[in-house]
Amino acid sequence: MKNNFININLLLIFVAFNVTFNFNYDFNSLYIQIPTAVAENNSKAEADRLRQQGEKQIEAGQYVQGTNLLEQAMMIYRQIGDKESAKNIVNRIFVIYGSQGAHDKLERLLPIYQELNYNENQVNSEEQTKIELDNRIKDSIDLGFVQLEKQNYVLAKSHFEEALSQAKSLGGEKEKIEAFKAIGIFYLYTGDYTNTLANLKLAKDLLPARIQAIEKEIAIMASGGGINQMSQKLSAIASDTVPILLLLGETYLQQKNPSEALTYFEKAAAIEAKVDNDYHKSFLHFFYVDPYLFLSRANYSLGKYDVALTYARKAIEKGQSIQDPFVRDAVLPFSMGDFGNGHGHVLAGIALEKLGKLEQAEQELKQAVKIFETIRKKSSLQKNIKENLKLFDNQVRATSLLQRILLAQNKSAEALAATESGRGRLLVEAATASRQLTLEEKIDAIINARHTPESLCKEEEKLDRLYPGTRSGFECDGKKLMQELKEKYLEEVRESPEMIDMFTSATPSNINPLNVGQLQQIVQSHQVTLVQYSIISETTFFHSSHTTQKGSWRIFPAEEQKLAIWVVKPTGKIYSRLIDLKAQNVNLKDLVANTRRTMGLDRTIGVTLKPGAKLPDGSTRNSSGVQSKEKLKQLHKLLIDPIADLLPNNPEAKVVFVPDKQLFLVPFAALIDSKDKYFIEKHTSTTAPSIQALEVTRQKKQQQTKPGKLAVVVGNPTRNLPGAEQEGREVARLLNSQFLTGNQATKALLLQRLPSARYIHLATHGLLEDYTGFGIPGAVALAPSQQDNGLLTSSEIQELDLKAELAVLSACDTGGGDITGDGVVGLSRALIIAGVPSIVVSLWSVPDAPTAELMVEFYRNFQERNLDKAQALRQAMLKMMQTHPDPINWAGFTLIGQSK
Repeated sequence: MKNNFININLLLIFVAFNVTFNFNYDFNSLYIQIPTAVAENNSKAEADRLRQQGEKQIEAGQYVQGTNLLEQAMMIYRQIGDKESAKNIVNRIFVIYGSQGAHDKLERLLPIYQELNYNENQVNSEEQTKIELDNRIKDSIDLGFVQLEKQNYVLAKSHFEEALSQAKSLGGEKEKIEAFKAIGIFYLYTGDYTNTLANLKLAKDLLPARIQAIEKEIAIMASGGGINQMSQKLSAIASDTVPILLLLGETYLQQKNPSEALTYFEKAAAIEAKVDNDYHKSFLHFFYVDPYLFLSRANYSLGKYDVALTYARKAIEKGQSIQDPFVRDAVLPFSMGDFGNGHGHVLAGIALEKLGKLEQAEQELKQAVKIFETIRKKSSLQKNIKENLKLFDNQVRATSLLQRILLAQNKSAEALAATESGRGRLLVEAATASRQLTLEEKIDAIINARHTPESLCKEEEKLDRLYPGTRSGFECDGKKLMQELKEKYLEEVRESPEMIDMFTSATPSNINPLNVGQLQQIVQSHQVTLVQYSIISETTFFHSSHTTQKGSWRIFPAEEQKLAIWVVKPTGKIYSRLIDLKAQNVNLKDLVANTRRTMGLDRTIGVTLKPGAKLPDGSTRNSSGVQSKEKLKQLHKLLIDPIADLLPNNPEAKVVFVPDKQLFLVPFAALIDSKDKYFIEKHTSTTAPSIQALEVTRQKKQQQTKPGKLAVVVGNPTRNLPGAEQEGREVARLLNSQFLTGNQATKALLLQRLPSARYIHLATHGLLEDYTGFGIPGAVALAPSQQDNGLLTSSEIQELDLKAELAVLSACDTGGGDITGDGVVGLSRALIIAGVPSIVVSLWSVPDAPTAELMVEFYRNFQERNLDKAQALRQAMLKMMQTHPDPINWAGFTLIGQSK
C-alpha cells in the first residue's frame, strides 16, 4: 500500500508540473553528470553515514546540500548491490525535486528511478499503446516546454520541430495533433501569430479523424468490458478539441481581433455545455480553463461590458462548484490554483469599472485578491519558486487593477496598502518562516493552512448529500476531525518521509498583508522618507496555473498605462502622484533598458558596450556620454520630479526606494536633475523590496544575538581579478579579519564560517544562472575543489541561518536575477531570507579596479569614520565621482535593508 501511494503521488506531481518524464539515457553515462563526488570508501557504512547526514540537512531545510548527499549515498548503495536502499533514496529525492520544480535534476535521475522501480519486462497493452502518444515524440514535446519555460527559445523550437518530424513519420492523428499544437504554442509565446494560426489550424483539421478513431477503439474495447467509454471520450474532447479552440481564440485576441476570437471561444463553450449535460458537471475544468473566462475577455475587448460581466459571473459560479472536495480530490489531490472564480472576480471588476460602478468593482477585486491569497497559501507548490510565483502573479495583477480603481476614487492610502499586498509577499513569508519546527509542528502548520473545523464539517455535509441516509443523526465535531486528520498525516509521514514534500516543502506562513496604519507605523519607526512605485498595466490576461495542459498562456505583455508614486513622510503622512504613461507615450521597460545600454551596460559583451553598438531604439551608442545623461535626466523627470517637493532637504536624511518591476534596475543614485546634479549629490538613498520587507530586515537586526567580531572576507578566489584581491586585502585589514584568496577560499570553508560571521564580504565573479536547478538564479564564484565546482548559489545561501549584520557582494550583477511580481529573485533575496538585514549588491557588471577603490572607501567610512552603511556608501560614491566621473564606475551598488 505504501509503495502504491508513493507511485501515484509521484505521477501526480509530474502531471502538476506539466512534464512527463520518459527520457532514454545511457545508465553508465549518468555517473559523470551527478555534480557531487562519491566517497572512495564505497561501503554500506559510508552510504549510511551520507544518508543520515543528508536527511538531517533536509530536515533542517537545507535541500541543496542534503539531496547531494543522498545522491552520493544512493550511488554507493547501487554499486554495492543494495537495491532496496537505493530505491528508497531515489524515491525520496525524486519527490523533493518534483515538489521544488527541479526538472533538470529529475531528468538526470529518471533512468535510475526507472531502473529501481519498474519491471523492465512490463509493457503496455496493444490497445493502450495505440492511444498513448509515442514516447519519443512526447519526450521531445516535454523537453521543448521545459526549455520554453526557461525562455531558451532556440532549443525549445528544435525540440518541437523534432517532435513534429517524428510525428509525421511515425505517428497517427494524436501524435500529429500534439506536435502541431506544441509548435503553435511556441509561436504564440514568441508573438509570431501567423505561424501560430497555421500550426493550430493544422492540428484542428486532424481532430475529426482523431475523434472518429477514438470512438472506434472505444467500441471495440467496450465490447470486451475493459474500457470506461465516458472517460475515454471526455479525454479525447478535453485534451484535444477544447484547448486548440481556446488557443486559436487566444491568438486572435492577441492580434486585437476579438470578434474572430469570440467564434472559437463560443465553440469551446458549446462543447463544454454538451459535456456538462452528458457527463459530470465541471469535469473539464481539470483539463483547461473555463471558456466563460475567455468569453468575458473577448466581450470586454469588444466594449460589451454588460456581456463581459455576465460571463464573468458564470465563471465565478462554475469555479465555486469545482471546489467540491470529492470532485477535486478524485482527480488531483494537490491544491494547484484558481478554478475560475478568482479570475472571474477580476474580470467582473474591470467590467464594472468600465460601467462606472467603481465601488462594486473595488469589492470584486478585493474578493479576487482574497481568493488568490488563500489559494497560494494552501498550495502544494510553495517550495517550487517558479510555480509559486505563477500563483502569486494572479494576486499581483488583481492588486494592480485594484490600485487603479482605488486611485480613481481618491483613496490613495488604501491604494498603497493594495500595492503592498501584491509585492514581496513570498519573500516576507520565507524570511519569517520558522526553521526549527518539529515534524508534529510542520504537520500542524500544513493542516491549519489548508483546513478549518468549519471547512471539514462542510465536507462532511456534502457526504450526507452524496450518500443520503447513510450518516443520519451525524453531528460534526470539526475540532475532532482536525485532530484526526493531523494524526493521520503524521502517521503516514513517519512511515514515508517523502510525503511531507508531496504536501508542501515550505512552512505555511501566518504573515498577513498590512493595513494603512501599520504601513505608516513602519515608516515612522524607521524615520525615513519612503518612495514606493507601482506600474499599473491594462490586461485581461490571466494565469491558468492549475491546468494540466502544456502552455497555459502565461506570457502576454500588458500595456503600461500609469505610474503611481507614493511618498510616506517620516511623520507617516502619505502623498501620491499619478503619471499617465500612455498619454506621454512612455514605455518604462524600454526606457530603463535603453538607459542602461546608453551607459554601456551589456553583460553579454563585458562591462561596457563599445561605441557604435546598436541601441534598443535603433540608434547607435556614442562615446561622449551625452546619450546616457539624457536618458538619466528623462528617468529623473519621470521618477523624481513629480515628488521632488516631498523629498527631504537634508542630504543625510534617508530616502528608501521601493521599486516595481524593471525599476529595480534603475541606478537611482545616478539620476540627473535639470541642473545637472546627480541624485546622490542631494540625497542619501537605500532600497527595499517592500515596506513589509523593510520591517522584516529591521526585525532580523533586532533579533540577532550579540555578534562576534568574525568577518569572512574573500577576494579573487578565481585568480583573474587583481582589483578584487587588492580590495579584499584592504577590507580584511579594516575589519581585522583573515583574508581568503585563491585556493584558500573554498565553498566548503565558507559554508563552515558564514553562519558565525558578523560581516561578509565577497569580491569575486557574480553569475546570474540557476546552477542548482531549484529555480533561484544567482551564484558567486569561489575556489573549485574536488568536492564541488566552487559556486555558492542563491539556493544554498537562503537555506543558511546567518547572523551577519552586513553582507557585501562585490561582484557583477549581484543585485540582479529574475524580476517578478514578488521583486528580484536572486542573491539579494536569498541573503534576506537567510537572516542578513543589510546587503550591498551591484546593479550591473561592475569594473574591477574602480570597484575595489569604492569598496575600500566604503569600509573606511563605515569602520573608521563610524558612518552608518547608507552614508558610508554615499560618501564613497561622492569621492569616486571626483576621480572616476562615469556613473558606471561609482553608481553600480545599492544598499538593501537597514542602514544602521
